[in-house]
Amino acid sequence: MGDNSWWVGVLTALTAIGASWVTSRGNTSSARIEAEVNAHASHVAKVRDERRRAYSEMSASAHALAEVFWRMVEVDRSVDNSRKAEIVKEMQIASRKALSGVTKASTEVYLQGPEPVAKEARALQQAAVASFWKLGEIGDACGDQRNQYTLAYQAFRAQHHRFIDVARAGLEVT
Repeated sequence: MGDNSWWVGVLTALTAIGASWVTSRGNTSSARIEAEVNAHASHVAKVRDERRRAYSEMSASAHALAEVFWRMVEVDRSVDNSRKAEIVKEMQIASRKALSGVTKASTEVYLQGPEPVAKEARALQQAAVASFWKLGEIGDACGDQRNQYTLAYQAFRAQHHRFIDVARAGLEVT
């Protein structure tokens, strides 16, 4: 009987070693998977934060340019043609700086992606440029140039709203 107890002890020891090895492999695999999941979650959060910052800057830059363009209401309310021309000139100067912000922000969005958001950012930048040029053609805000500016401005505002809608979807990073 002494021999059997020796074999039972050996078998028990081998079983314990095997169980320990299986547990160790499972723990290692589990830790690796957990590390991969955490790394992916960290990457997704970083991308989302970078995109949110870029999209927010794009929208803020477009809004700053729109504020300059909104001054056309002052032009419309003015009865003095020289004052109208003066306000338009101020708008042209201010819009040049604001357009620079839109261009810079659109480049950042273009780099951050994804493609649908980058495309809408480029379209918004192009609409901003078109409005800027139409504003540059206005003298005292009367006549056909004024109507063309209004159409360009409306297209710019509509594109800003499209950008916001697509940017919201672009924040859904997987």
